[in-house]
Amino acid sequence: MEERKGQDPDPCYRREFDAKVVERGPDYVVLDQTLFYAEGGGQPDDHGILRWTGGEANVPRVTKEKGVVKHHVDRMPEGDDVHGVIDWERRYKHMRMHTSQHIMSGLVFRIYAARTVGNQIHADFSRVDFQPANFTAEDLRRIEGECNRVVDAAMDVRIFEEDRVAVQNRVEDRALLDLIPQSIRRLRIIEVGSADYCPCGGTHLKNTKEIGRVNILEKRSKGKETDRISYELLPP
Repeated sequence: MEERKGQDPDPCYRREFDAKVVERGPDYVVLDQTLFYAEGGGQPDDHGILRWTGGEANVPRVTKEKGVVKHHVDRMPEGDDVHGVIDWERRYKHMRMHTSQHIMSGLVFRIYAARTVGNQIHADFSRVDFQPANFTAEDLRRIEGECNRVVDAAMDVRIFEEDRVAVQNRVEDRALLDLIPQSIRRLRIIEVGSADYCPCGGTHLKNTKEIGRVNILEKRSKGKETDRISYELLPP
């Protein structure tokens, strides 16, 4: 979503946009602006359609290489002007999952001092790896309950940029800032009410009430004091 310029999640809710083709590859096009999210950071890519006068192409994959977003298409657009349409059902499921993952990661860090060392979002379930962790059944019930309390609190979600030094002073060990190149001095922040504050480039909700219900499916040990929690979201 390279067109993100706002300080709130509104761009995440935009479903259509106009753009120009600036580069063509064997099976992809690069646009001068886009709302398609490229796969990365544990979040899958957006899918959708590119339309032009007289035709359209499916976009089944979106990747990012060296800062360039590539829209992989099943048909090459004719001309330079295109109209992009996001697969909203897929996008919205990822938004619900990603915001809920931040809630879970934030509260597990606060309560158990366990960092999120890995995560993968899917449309129907997600998983988060925590370390150090050895959660009991009681812990899982507490985590699920705390997540749903945040959902019920209808907390607003803010997206904004902040200086890297200020972020470092605030997040401590909550985020793996060492994985972000030092050359990046301003970071995009996701703040979920009082529940979480963390650098993130993904798509998110406006309010936690849109999540629905967090339902933990299982916990698995991944070794080295690492536990993986898998969960699903029930409808709001």
